[in-house]
Amino acid sequence: MVGVAAQDDRMTIGVFARAAQVSTSALRFYDDCGLVRPRTVDPITGYRYYSPDQLDEVHLIRQLRKVGLPLGEVRRVLAGPATVAEQLLAAHLSSMERAIEDARIARTAALSLIRDREDAVLVLPGQLLAEAVGQVASAADTSAGIPALGGVLVEMSEDELRLVATDRYRLAVRSLPTDGRRVPATAVVDAVQLDGARQWIGDQEHLRLEYGDSCVQLTGPGGQRRLATVAGAFPAYRIVLDGLPEVRTRVVAPRDLLLDAIADDPQVRLDCVVNADLTVTSSSRRGTPRAVPADITGAPVAINFRAATLYPALTVASIGPDVMLQISQPHLPAVVRCADDGDITTVVMPVAASPPSET
Repeated sequence: MVGVAAQDDRMTIGVFARAAQVSTSALRFYDDCGLVRPRTVDPITGYRYYSPDQLDEVHLIRQLRKVGLPLGEVRRVLAGPATVAEQLLAAHLSSMERAIEDARIARTAALSLIRDREDAVLVLPGQLLAEAVGQVASAADTSAGIPALGGVLVEMSEDELRLVATDRYRLAVRSLPTDGRRVPATAVVDAVQLDGARQWIGDQEHLRLEYGDSCVQLTGPGGQRRLATVAGAFPAYRIVLDGLPEVRTRVVAPRDLLLDAIADDPQVRLDCVVNADLTVTSSSRRGTPRAVPADITGAPVAINFRAATLYPALTVASIGPDVMLQISQPHLPAVVRCADDGDITTVVMPVAASPPSET
């Protein structure tokens, strides 16, 4: 009977995520980083199960990440005395104030959704949508002469709104959760027009998004914007996401330090070795290799990217201080994820190594 009772206490990842007030993507990220492991994993189905006594730890990690603490300092708080936590949290007071503002935005979104539950209409905070546009629109290719590649897919499913853009070398996806079931709808809007409306979108306390015959209409306290749709079928991005190879190497690094190491080099090589810093080497030999502190797990690997592709992928992962790179093989697509929000994902194509230029 003891075994039966223990099994009854198990919580699926979805139930546990709702109880802990985090996304299932966040729980998978905590598992990847070794912060919170599932109590059990079904060896046949792969389903993850958690225990109610893990809720407090997830709540604490969630609050620490809202403050903006890097993973290394989160581990220090979990392992150290209260005085360490007090010192670290005091140093991040400005980040805590931003988290309070985020809570106000979420409250506004909740009230808007309660007032408007029409299936074909979505109400969401303008600042949240503007942030998503900024993270995705830059991945569109407005110079390719292919209308769909110069657009952003605005896709509403039953439980989320997705913004997707790709230039065939980079695929950016941002998911915005919705409250309640929605009628699925899709449209591809011009990326330049959408990005041009981003400031106006962010200035609206809330926005009402509706799909029309030839446009996506946004209505807010400051007026109305009609975003024209573009012709052509959008690339089958779900096939790319579903076909991603198994991850062999994970790298979690401070975003700003990694961006500084890449700079504007034409091509960079990332050397990923467990228990060592991430090494960033330029193909142009304009400087010595740069070491970036990082948490690296899995198989050692060296992978090359065009800086013009990798740099913007890292830039849009701007919700927190860290980014995660998930690498399978040096010649296969790598995934860049925001370490604090699994709802922003970018797939980046590597390139073959280039011989260093002569000095």
